[in-house]
Amino acid sequence: MAEKKLLMDEYVQEAPAQALKNIENSYELTKPMVDMYIEGNYTSVCIVASGSSGNGTEAAIDFMRRYMGASVELMPPFTFTHYNYELVKDDFVVVVSQSGVSTNSIDALKKLKELGKPAVGITANLENDFKDYADVEIDYGVVEEKEPYVTKGVTLLALFFMLFALEAGKRTGYLPEEKYDAEKQQLKEAFAAYEKVLAAVPDFIHAHIKELSSLQKTFLCAAGGAYGAVCEGALKASELMKILAVPLETEEYIHGYNLQLAPEHTVFFLDTDAGTSKRVRDIYRATRKVTDRAYMLTCFGGLKQDQNVLTVETTAEQSVSSIYCLPFFQMIVYTITVYLDCLEQHPLLKEFNTVVSSKSDKYAKDYIRRLNCEFEQ
Repeated sequence: MAEKKLLMDEYVQEAPAQALKNIENSYELTKPMVDMYIEGNYTSVCIVASGSSGNGTEAAIDFMRRYMGASVELMPPFTFTHYNYELVKDDFVVVVSQSGVSTNSIDALKKLKELGKPAVGITANLENDFKDYADVEIDYGVVEEKEPYVTKGVTLLALFFMLFALEAGKRTGYLPEEKYDAEKQQLKEAFAAYEKVLAAVPDFIHAHIKELSSLQKTFLCAAGGAYGAVCEGALKASELMKILAVPLETEEYIHGYNLQLAPEHTVFFLDTDAGTSKRVRDIYRATRKVTDRAYMLTCFGGLKQDQNVLTVETTAEQSVSSIYCLPFFQMIVYTITVYLDCLEQHPLLKEFNTVVSSKSDKYAKDYIRRLNCEFEQ
């Protein structure tokens, strides 16, 4: 009989080793996509993705815009297919589904074919439905992740798009050789910081286990390169812990959302940019005036005496900061989900899934089974 077991922690720990391989192999890994971009003489990119695929993309967008000399946009598949496809008719459009079976992404591939554009599908699973709909299917370098609650896949998707930006920027001449080398080193620095977060977060969780195991109304705040991490953190908390978690751009948080703030609210902050650090810390301190359940991950010193702040110092620039912030949320969610044994969904969700599914028919039942993590050892 299959044993229920979450594999998230194993995949979170595996990500850095695979990431370093992908960085070293970046030319070959991204070449199919870079070739298409160069041959099409594109100056703008639209990445069609949602869920964790969208969050992994969001984690890379700030970096991409800086280093490939092109406009980069993230668009949800439903929006692309039914509403905004004409707005990106001159863009290099790629569609992402980590599983390769998401119906909204498959519909987006169909729409691209209908428009006479190349249907480019990026996936972690070349053997699923994407192969039947994509003109070109691109493996972004995960190797393996069996679990539907993707973690390694999100991190490596962000890395893939960053590497694509570097290789495309270099080949178009936008990115000088020395800058290309420097930014690859930045990516390595980001994964060194990732390892530091992994090492530090268990003690942080243990110190706050009462509060973290009773999360309810939760905001997650970040900006710039770190914003993708709070989007993914909110999604994972919703999927596994079954709480309402809202990702917000840091300044947006204090433009209305904070008006509901009360002592029972929890607010997480990411402080990863020297230029905005004072503002983020002021907002954090203001939040602590209302609730003791405010926490911050910072890559700068000065707050090590604050037990609600996890300090992991790094020289990595802010545009890669989602990479090392992702495991902070991933490990909190994993640990609390196991601690509370809260993975099981409400029984009525079975009725929901008889009406509509986000996955293809041949995969839907297996996907639902795997949402309850019935994996064989």
